[in-house]
Amino acid sequence: MKKLTIDELYLQMFATYDDILSVDDVAVIMNLDKKRVYRMLRSGEINSIKFDRWVRVPKLWLIEYIQKYGFQRQQRFHEQRRAAVALYCQTPRSRKQIQEFLDLSDRKFFRDTVLHPLLEEGVIRMTIPEYPGHVKQRYVTVRPYESEDSDDEN
Repeated sequence: MKKLTIDELYLQMFATYDDILSVDDVAVIMNLDKKRVYRMLRSGEINSIKFDRWVRVPKLWLIEYIQKYGFQRQQRFHEQRRAAVALYCQTPRSRKQIQEFLDLSDRKFFRDTVLHPLLEEGVIRMTIPEYPGHVKQRYVTVRPYESEDSDDEN
């Protein structure tokens, strides 16, 4: 199978779309929920440009993203982010500190995709577990984070 150049892909892929895509267009192209696309844009997983209040993605950037990463990057991206949190939380940190460290503004998204999975896996723990919503609640690493795709060299 011949590997196409980015120029050939640009001419063939999504020919019915404009050169600058809206979030709705990206959601349709990638078959994802619009909220998920906004999360990918906010986290920097997909590059974008902001015009006034509108977020736009050049079609070329989306094609490059799909060609380079496809959908396998999403899992790797989350794994790297979780590992960074485990390292950062070797000293007890508040939810707000961790969220700012990751540069995530959406509290619910942060809790659902980062904080709760790490708590469930036992990678981090609460310093005041009997009061989860306590104003002085901190999170600390219990054990080093081990990526699922890490290979043993023994």
